[in-house]
Amino acid sequence: MKQLVVLFLMTSSVYAIAQPVLSGVDISVKEKYRAQVAEAIKITGQPNVRDTNIQKLPVEINLRLRTLIPSPKMELIPPIRIARTKLYRLPSNTVMLSTGNFYTTLLGFSFGNARDPIQTWGVQGRYFSSFGGFQVSDEMGRRKSVFENSSWLENGLSGHYNRVLSRGRLLTRASANHDRYSFYGQPHILGTNDSDTLGNAPLRWIRDYQAEVKYEHSGYKRKQLFQSANIGSHHWIDQGGRQVETGLNSAVNWRLPAADIYIDLPLKANLNRLSGTSRTDSAGRLITNNYWSAQFAPAIADSAGNLSFKIGLNVMFDGVVSDSIGNFSRPYFPPVVHVEFPLVKNVLNIYGGYEGILENGGMRSRVKQTPFLAENSRYEIVRSSSLYGGVNGRLSSAVGYRFGARQRSYDNYAMVTRNPDYFGIGMDSGRLSLDYVKLNYFEPSGELTFQNSLGWELRGFALFRIGINDSIYHLPSSQIGGQIHFNLKDKIRFESTIIRHGERKALIGWSLIDLAPYWDGRLSVVYTYNDQLNATLKIDNIFNSRIDWWSGYTVQGFRANLGLVYKF
Repeated sequence: MKQLVVLFLMTSSVYAIAQPVLSGVDISVKEKYRAQVAEAIKITGQPNVRDTNIQKLPVEINLRLRTLIPSPKMELIPPIRIARTKLYRLPSNTVMLSTGNFYTTLLGFSFGNARDPIQTWGVQGRYFSSFGGFQVSDEMGRRKSVFENSSWLENGLSGHYNRVLSRGRLLTRASANHDRYSFYGQPHILGTNDSDTLGNAPLRWIRDYQAEVKYEHSGYKRKQLFQSANIGSHHWIDQGGRQVETGLNSAVNWRLPAADIYIDLPLKANLNRLSGTSRTDSAGRLITNNYWSAQFAPAIADSAGNLSFKIGLNVMFDGVVSDSIGNFSRPYFPPVVHVEFPLVKNVLNIYGGYEGILENGGMRSRVKQTPFLAENSRYEIVRSSSLYGGVNGRLSSAVGYRFGARQRSYDNYAMVTRNPDYFGIGMDSGRLSLDYVKLNYFEPSGELTFQNSLGWELRGFALFRIGINDSIYHLPSSQIGGQIHFNLKDKIRFESTIIRHGERKALIGWSLIDLAPYWDGRLSVVYTYNDQLNATLKIDNIFNSRIDWWSGYTVQGFRANLGLVYKF
């Protein structure tokens, strides 16, 4: 405020002083002052510069190529710590029980250790029995019941011990079996075996003891020749000594590296010593026969592009040595050939090959396949060969197929027939015997499979034998059937097999008869109540087919078993 007052006074003083100077002068103002600037003139022209010295300067560029080598500094990623997962105890022990009609009973158990990285062991036992339900046919094909009681009994006890060693694995097993079968196929001959028919059918008791030791090399070295070796034996006693067989088998597998491939060098040898009171010569002296065989099968398995193959040679020797004579069979050198080639990957694959087989399982294996063989049946080593080819593949992710054909040839096929003169008095004993005959036939076959994510698995198959004449007995002309598997969330498992066996020929006495075709059906259902308890239903011969399994030996009818399986 004070500054404003001072400024006002000063202005007033200046104005008062100036008044006298302008006195007497007339000033006339007509308009306000306007400042004006003259219009500028811009020079727009550009000088024209012309270079009188035109010369290209030399240009040289030198590039030094240098490789950049990055040196990243990697930071260590700490491992993820996974919490320990507790392994649940596995049920290592199992007991089972089932029973059904015909007084059928099945008992079984299994004990052992469940989970061990070093060693495993276990013991298993099984008892099976069935009584009655057998019918027989006489020499005219008429069905009749001969014996009041017939039975089927099987008992077995086995064990194993396996151990992991520093460079391999040791596998051992042993078993003992005691089985009983009835010769219920003996017909009733009036006035001859009347007393026999009032009681039990003649029985066959069999005791079988087995043991095997095997070593497998587990380490991988290209120059490692030895792969595995095993040795096994059996002692088989039939009818309390009417037949006794002691067998020994061994095998050694080598693998020889050659260039970029391997040559497999397996060697096998078998010896079966067969004797017994039922085996005599023409003079009634006991005979002991030693049946031996040896096989050496070097082979190469490799691939060339999409073609995979196996090529080799099977070198076989066999013979028989008895107490008085020795027989050395001619050597057998069948090739080993197998090829596969995918025409359309995963859709169409073709295959073919050739193989030769030498069978020397002993009389023990023959009786196991046909329990009603006579105790004096002849035994021979069987040689066979087969030429085969076909196609397989998948029509979709759910549908697979296989179609093929095989030409089979036997130098001495083991054919089952009747042995009517077993007792030496012209009476049909009901026993079966073995004849060894030449056999050649053509065998086309095929199958279709279907499976889906719902747990269904279906399989249909067909096999035909073309070229079998009337002199070949008990060999079906065809086998057509199917299988069904169904798994409902691991709660219910269903399985069924149905097969139609074609016509067969049989010789009873001197009469050639036709054995009718028949349907064989089996059904199995397992219900899992929990991890420890299962319930089972098993049905055999669901069509109740009253057919001859072998000539004179009619199978049991419809048989159903209910059972329980408990794990702990």
